[in-house]
Amino acid sequence: MRHRLVTAAALALGLPMAARAQSWRTLDVSRQLRDTAELHVRVQYGAGKFELHPATDPVLYAMQLRYDEHNTTPLARYDASAGTLDIGVDDAGHGSRWIHRGSDEDSQAGMKLTLAPTVPLDLTLSLGATEAHVDLGGLTLRGLRVESGAADESVDFSAPNRTRLGNISIDVSAANFVARHLANANASSLHVKGGVGALDLDFGGTWTGDLDATVQVTLGKVTLHLPRDVGVQLDAQRFLASFDPDGLVKRDGAYYSENWNSAKYHLRVHVQTTFGGIEIDRSGASTQP
Repeated sequence: MRHRLVTAAALALGLPMAARAQSWRTLDVSRQLRDTAELHVRVQYGAGKFELHPATDPVLYAMQLRYDEHNTTPLARYDASAGTLDIGVDDAGHGSRWIHRGSDEDSQAGMKLTLAPTVPLDLTLSLGATEAHVDLGGLTLRGLRVESGAADESVDFSAPNRTRLGNISIDVSAANFVARHLANANASSLHVKGGVGALDLDFGGTWTGDLDATVQVTLGKVTLHLPRDVGVQLDAQRFLASFDPDGLVKRDGAYYSENWNSAKYHLRVHVQTTFGGIEIDRSGASTQP
């Protein structure tokens, strides 16, 4: 009787059952590229390894998903008339942000996604407890939002964005987050919000215009890689956080690079952190046309 009570309680609370067998499946989904109309893409993926990069085949999108069919519902919903694509894993019942207790089985789960580089994209990535490697280089991004829970995540603009991107919004709860070649995004503004963890932001790449960046971290370290040939204005608000300006000169309450007045392009950064530190690296150089 006691065994039955424990089992019933576990089922009611949604706890994992040791005797429950895993049933792994692999799903391949793709759609041929027929036109270049703008597409609003929302990617949902809760736990496992996640990869995204531009497609090299003539497809609008292609997904390969490895999942446990007992507790995962694949999602691939394309609406040509509305210009929308929802793809990944259905998170119904999980709320607006993935909350997932990791397990050994998650190491077997994985999703690979490719998107057509010539199609204008408004892209939202909603990720959970993932090991994510995202390469957006060479895409045609008009909007980008990244939302993640407990993640180890890297986003790289390995090649210039094909169009002007308005704003990049990144919201990570507890993560080690790395962004590389941010100048290649061709964005006008960047907003990064972090809970607990480390943020590493590299502003290298091809500069074509000024950029305003806001970085907020509750508990963690912020590392900013700032090109030497770009004029930098840094406003740092910190509490119990270390800060080394690395050659920036304080003036009128902010820190400026020596080439602020003469530089062709300018980066304005507002950093706010409570505990941790702010580290500046100006060893790199940008590529300017």
